[in-house]
Amino acid sequence: MITAAGVGRLRGRHTDRPAVVSLYLSVPVDVADHRGLPARARELIKAAAQREPRAAGRLVSDADAESIIHAVDQRSQEWLGHTVALFRCSRIGLFEALPLPRSTTERAVIADRPHIRPLLAALQRHPAYRAALVDTKHAWILHISDDRIETVAERTGAGVRSPAFAGWYGLEAYRVQQRIMELSKQHFRDTIGILEQHDERTGWPLVLGGHDNEISQFLGLLPRTVRQSFAGSFTVDMQTATPGRVRELARPVIAGWTERSEARVIEDTLDQPPNGAVRTDLRGCVAASRARAIAQLVLPDDVLEPGFACSACGALSTRAADCDCTDPRDCCHPVPDLLDELANRTLDSGGEVISVRAAPFTAAAKLRFPVTSGR
Repeated sequence: MITAAGVGRLRGRHTDRPAVVSLYLSVPVDVADHRGLPARARELIKAAAQREPRAAGRLVSDADAESIIHAVDQRSQEWLGHTVALFRCSRIGLFEALPLPRSTTERAVIADRPHIRPLLAALQRHPAYRAALVDTKHAWILHISDDRIETVAERTGAGVRSPAFAGWYGLEAYRVQQRIMELSKQHFRDTIGILEQHDERTGWPLVLGGHDNEISQFLGLLPRTVRQSFAGSFTVDMQTATPGRVRELARPVIAGWTERSEARVIEDTLDQPPNGAVRTDLRGCVAASRARAIAQLVLPDDVLEPGFACSACGALSTRAADCDCTDPRDCCHPVPDLLDELANRTLDSGGEVISVRAAPFTAAAKLRFPVTSGR
């Protein structure tokens, strides 16, 4: 599966010409539907070649394209139900096949470096997270990352008397219920203490599982530092839960949390006062990138925006021959996706890249400092 380290390695691979093929292909679960995958891969690569602005894909070797198609034909059963990302350029010894956690829009891009925006989106939308299953006597804390599930702690709280022991006497029943509540609260506090012990992962989303009443009690005891990472909850019986079942139930919770988080990013970006610290236009974002001023870059899915890049000074632009070099016409060249170049530049300068759905802009950026000019 894709990892942040894997994306970092891919970002370091590039060549001096548009000879890198990046293909994102959805692989059906039904093997009977795989017959058409090689033809679909060929079709996407051909469309990418037609869009490639420098040489119309002619700098991609036939062998590279065929090696991708061959991999799709031979290995599709390894990627059932996933989108597979394939990258190939024999000039730099590059061949990678990475299954992504879930469906991503199919596309192919030919450029001088791997097209990484869908990978960044996949990482963002499938984060590592903590799952805590709780009831009044038990707790089970898991760390779930990629395809790994780690049991951090299992706890059994102090035994409590059954309410049946209260008999028919109201005072005794009240005392037993009070004792149950006290023991439950202490058990919940101890569980919270275990969550707080792993403070290096407090930024991970927290998913709770159990019964509604107990989850509500547990949430009420969470300190602010833990509660602010709460992503949602699901109902499950502690006695029948398995790690795989927990991940299955947590998946839609995390999906909803990431979607809400993206919507908040869009809202926060658009609500910023017009003081130069936020840009919601592509030219403004390009200018901020040239000044290394972008703290957070927000990019919509499913948009490929052509532009220009300078191979000498590294400047990006929306117009041809627009850089500070002596002879821009010699060093500025067209790129198939200016947004992917912006993402790479932002990461290189220590900024953050966030993918969003249904954005009302082509690009937006929160800046470290105001930048006035735009190109």
